[in-house]
Amino acid sequence: MLDFWGTFCEVCATEIPWFSEFQNKYKGSGLSVIGVSLDDSWKPVKPYLQEKKVNYTVVIGNDDLARQFGVVNALPGTLLIDRNGKIADLHLGMVDKEVFEGEIRVLLKNSAKKPVR
Repeated sequence: MLDFWGTFCEVCATEIPWFSEFQNKYKGSGLSVIGVSLDDSWKPVKPYLQEKKVNYTVVIGNDDLARQFGVVNALPGTLLIDRNGKIADLHLGMVDKEVFEGEIRVLLKNSAKKPVR
């Protein structure tokens, strides 16, 4: 899972705890969550990560990087990427937690059947 977000994004603040939960619940099945903050620096991000108790890798990105992944004019932008590096889904804006978790389970189940090359 690749999530583009920002500390200034209220919807992102709702989803980030879900992603920490998904990381805990599905890391043994192969899920890796990576957050890409679109903030200008680590200064607002570091305390935000501590406050939200984020348990997955976060990097600083920019709008150009987000556009390369199809994330334009909306945050959050969250991609599900399979084990072979193929984008399985892209969500712009808020997604229903249960629907999103269902997509994760289907992707993990389907990709577990296929060999990684």
